[in-house]
Amino acid sequence: MLRVPADRQVYITVLLAFVFWYLTFTVKLLNFWLSMSIASSVLAALSIYFTGFVLEKRELNVRNVLLGFVSAGILYAIYAVGNYASQQIFHFARPEIASIYDIRLEGKTPVISLVLLFITSPAEELFWRGFLQRWAMNKFGQLPGWLAAAAVYGAVHILSGNFMLTMAAWIAGLFWGFLYLKTDSIFVCIISHALWTVSIFILWPML
Repeated sequence: MLRVPADRQVYITVLLAFVFWYLTFTVKLLNFWLSMSIASSVLAALSIYFTGFVLEKRELNVRNVLLGFVSAGILYAIYAVGNYASQQIFHFARPEIASIYDIRLEGKTPVISLVLLFITSPAEELFWRGFLQRWAMNKFGQLPGWLAAAAVYGAVHILSGNFMLTMAAWIAGLFWGFLYLKTDSIFVCIISHALWTVSIFILWPML
């Protein structure tokens, strides 16, 4: 049975997320893809340990798969518009976006694609939406909980020192959080997250 996590469990895991993101983006202790795989997997495992497995069998249907595809396309379009606008407004936008794509040099394309599809995207959704946002909505109410969880998701990316990445994370956090709020399906969010990351990092990068 799915449980609501205790406050201390949430605070500990969020603190751990900040530590992981600091080690990944600031210290750069390990290869980026290995580091993110470890971080997201540990956080997902802890969320499952504390509350149970949020993904339910009822969610595995064609409708949710289609919602995942469509929402990934919508988010990609939002980023395309934002990418163009930001490069017209901020002189630092293009160099910062280019530096984000530098992490592709730390792995081979097929390996990165598999990591995005089957490790980091599912694990991040299980933790950030299925664990943190579900707790926040239960504690503060649906809309405040959605906004609070998205704020924390964006805040950990401040440690990257990259303004464009931080803004992108906040937008993504709001988008997937809203998707979870409206569909009550972590499966939709996983599909959307996985397809979007592969699209924007591998298939059609925005450079």
